[in-house]
Amino acid sequence: MKLVRWTRFTWDLTKLDDVIMEPDLPYRIRGAAKEEKGAVRDVITGAFSLDMDWNDVMASLRERFEEAVDEAFSHKEIRCLVLTNGSRFIGASALDSDVGAENHLLSGPCVLNEYRNRGFGSVLLYHSLVKLRDAGVTQAHGVTRQHGPAAKFLYPKFHSVSGPYNSEPQLVGS
Repeated sequence: MKLVRWTRFTWDLTKLDDVIMEPDLPYRIRGAAKEEKGAVRDVITGAFSLDMDWNDVMASLRERFEEAVDEAFSHKEIRCLVLTNGSRFIGASALDSDVGAENHLLSGPCVLNEYRNRGFGSVLLYHSLVKLRDAGVTQAHGVTRQHGPAAKFLYPKFHSVSGPYNSEPQLVGS
């Protein structure tokens, strides 16, 4: 068993730059529709299941991701963004727009492995932050694994600050 350490990133959304950050066609980012809940769940769990950096904790996190999708789809206005390539779902980001939430990026920006390293994670993160800002959140938080790729390359974008995050320790198989 090993201890999993987490880092929480914080963005001041009042200082978020208004830039045009759209994926090139045929890719499209938009809000999810109610009937797309299953496809969103598949993208989020698929993105983590096939990622070597998350293999050791995926079993313990699967239920948490399913709850995150349920939470995002439980409101009148669905709090989830999807990234599509034509009709195929290739990315998603489930959000919590409660101002006092500990983690506003419930799933974080998730992109299927075969579509990574093309800037889609950055596009999803930016649009997630804009959606949170538009919902009245002034300071957004996102939690990820300490020293993981998201902590190194994605979450530091858009002027975030980070620090250790102490939730209940998660023990996972080694």
